[in-house]
Amino acid sequence: MLTNGCATLYNRWEENDTERCIRTVLPAVFWENAVEGGFAGRRYSKQGQEFLTTVRVLVPGMAILEGRKYLPPKSWQTLDLQEKEKYFTFQIGDALVFGECPYRWSPQSPLRELARQYDETASIRLIRRVITPSGFSHWELEGV
Repeated sequence: MLTNGCATLYNRWEENDTERCIRTVLPAVFWENAVEGGFAGRRYSKQGQEFLTTVRVLVPGMAILEGRKYLPPKSWQTLDLQEKEKYFTFQIGDALVFGECPYRWSPQSPLRELARQYDETASIRLIRRVITPSGFSHWELEGV
């Protein structure tokens, strides 16, 4: 699989009405921004409203991420904080930044600050797991 850089994933969840977040660097991804006349996936909500996907990110399935393993979102959500830090997941609403982003989440520095401080950020809107017998298994993430 061709890669063109790394990305930083921010898994987020709510705990006691407070945003929480864990940062994970994805060491090898293929990051594609939408350009005029280029890729811009069109998706429709149940209400028929259209939104454009501005970023598509391919993440190799074999990638070892900081010694952490993938867990499906529902399984990951049930873990306590110490266990969550041993795994990563892909969820609707998680944040992605192209490159190794130094931003560290804290209650005083919420995720909404990412888009204000960094270029090439996206909120995940679509997650597709692709499993192939040829060894090209990967995740396709689309975001805005």
